[in-house]
Amino acid sequence: MIYYVITFANTHSAIMTQSHLETYANICIMPTLREISAGCGISIHFLPDEYHNVMTGLNTHGLDAKMYTLYKISEDDGKISPTPLS
Repeated sequence: MIYYVITFANTHSAIMTQSHLETYANICIMPTLREISAGCGISIHFLPDEYHNVMTGLNTHGLDAKMYTLYKISEDDGKISPTPLS
């Protein structure tokens, strides 16, 4: 299984980004994965078919890339492997 997670430096950035992205894509809030130690503890989760919509939402609202980190998550037999993309 492959999906994406966006982590944030602080809770304010996570909530603000969530409100912007909800108009562009099907996203959900989740706790940050243990395998990703950075961030405030709140992440946004979305599936690969929403990638373009999420990126459009991030770019349209001019959200500062310093506010977040995007990860591609591969999950196989319960092993989670995050790859940072930004």
